[in-house]
Amino acid sequence: MRYKIFPPIGVARVGGDADFFLGPEIPGAGPQELAADGTLSPVRRFKNANRRSIRKQGARFHVFQSEDGNSWVPAVLPPGARVTWSVTLLNKKAATQRSGTPPVGPSRPQIVAGNEGMILNGGTKTISGPDAATEKFIGHFTTTGAQGQAFEADVELGQLRTDGAGRLIVLGGKGTAGAPPGSLLGDPRPQNNFYRNPKWFDDVADGPVKATIEIPGEEPVEAEGGAWVGVAPPDYAPGITGVVTLFDVLTQIAIEHFRHPMPSSADFQRDIAPLLERIRRLRWVHTATGWSDPRLDDPNLANPAGQHRALREAVRDDLILLPEAVLLGHILTSGPPFELREFQHRLLDLWVEGTFTNGPAGPASGLTADGLTRAALEGTVGQGFCPGIEMGILVLDRTLYADPFDYRFKQTGAGSLSAGDLTALMAQPWQADFLECAVEWWPTQRPDIAADPGDIWARGIEDQPQPHEVLVAKFERLGFITQVAGAASFEETERANPF
Repeated sequence: MRYKIFPPIGVARVGGDADFFLGPEIPGAGPQELAADGTLSPVRRFKNANRRSIRKQGARFHVFQSEDGNSWVPAVLPPGARVTWSVTLLNKKAATQRSGTPPVGPSRPQIVAGNEGMILNGGTKTISGPDAATEKFIGHFTTTGAQGQAFEADVELGQLRTDGAGRLIVLGGKGTAGAPPGSLLGDPRPQNNFYRNPKWFDDVADGPVKATIEIPGEEPVEAEGGAWVGVAPPDYAPGITGVVTLFDVLTQIAIEHFRHPMPSSADFQRDIAPLLERIRRLRWVHTATGWSDPRLDDPNLANPAGQHRALREAVRDDLILLPEAVLLGHILTSGPPFELREFQHRLLDLWVEGTFTNGPAGPASGLTADGLTRAALEGTVGQGFCPGIEMGILVLDRTLYADPFDYRFKQTGAGSLSAGDLTALMAQPWQADFLECAVEWWPTQRPDIAADPGDIWARGIEDQPQPHEVLVAKFERLGFITQVAGAASFEETERANPF
């Protein structure tokens, strides 16, 4: 029997509250509450009762089994079997060489000699059995202040848990950021900006996930290829998906470099309806008028008849491709622009031509290997790697991925990742990026508006004398954009006032 971990890439998110929910596991279903009996239900509350502390998003990992290495199903282990998980978490942001602007292509992080004390090394922790918990991952940060005085801090990077079935749950840190006293965030000196603030740390992290399966009377078996976890900032609009996600970015890499076929047919419910919904829901986090166009709701969009081709073509050109003109990719023209991936354009062309089927609507039921992979990565933003939100531009490096491709990073051999690599060249700290990227960058994670176009999501921060520091201290007071129960509309909820 062969074993693998799914999803191959999981995404956890920071939060100051000890409570947590799970990241998406079923495509289209969003984040989930995990009940004591193991059942899942949509998350309705993203903060604690006083709205001043964000609940963490946990990344859950599952062991799947296969006889042939092609078809993977949830592992069914015999009595007495044991799964031991191990995870390493690292943050090397402050120790990494940085220029004045984010990289425009895949770049491996380089540690500056003498900066090793600013690596937040949470180490490796192991866990097994049901309903277990480890000690916290703690990284020790040490540097000097402006006057040469010593500065040290212990920074919590996360914790491991297991659910009632012994499946791994990785939790992140609290959203903490800091620096030696007197280190002004957003200091206007040359090359200091949202990307580069020397000696500032935060508590996002990433690293490998491994699982060892022990069956009585047999040699222990390690799950093939392992998996990876990234700890990211909060997603303040968890029901609104990026037009281009990391799943889309990695799928295009698979097509271009790993013999993954370009689509030859399309299905409306699987390929087109999600794009229409992504465009439609942008109205609640961004001000462009196109997101509210009534053509997005026309039922004839699902009809392949030739008489509706003009409608399909207009919706593609005027609305679905509108983000390529409105949303931004990189501050440098040499960097990647905002653009749908080639395979997405191909699916849209097939749809316009009428070469598509119309399968069942709505999220699938049950946890599958493909579904776990897609759901985890579709909860991210795959554009604006300037420097990125969940993971940096390094994900565009094709040498990172195992062959045959299954959205899995290599952990050994040429091109393999090291813990902390994916987050090393992202904003320093992440809160600085959240303040700067207020318009046309990634509104599905960091809203531009608070559902009502007349209300700015980050109101109360930008007019402060030191807004960056205010955001570091009070990011958890910002509101979440969530769907109104029983309706298609969204509203701002759980905002804590005053700033």
